[in-house]
Amino acid sequence: MSEAIIVAIVGVAGTIGGAMMTNMFAAAKNRLEAYQLAQEMQADNQRLWQWNRALVDHIYKGLGPPPPSPPEDLFKHDN
Repeated sequence: MSEAIIVAIVGVAGTIGGAMMTNMFAAAKNRLEAYQLAQEMQADNQRLWQWNRALVDHIYKGLGPPPPSPPEDLFKHDN
């Protein structure tokens, strides 16, 4: 085999390897972002449920205005 063919084979292998590594890193990043988003959504859902429970309790107790205020950190995320 000539050097040109060997260099071409190594170049193709490097390109394929680089593409595979890039794809793996992108998939890992997307999975991590999806996990973080799911955690934030679950935390928001818990806060909304607690606020809703406080509003319902406020109504059933017959208390007047003002109703309970929403949680301070509702929908406030670091990113």
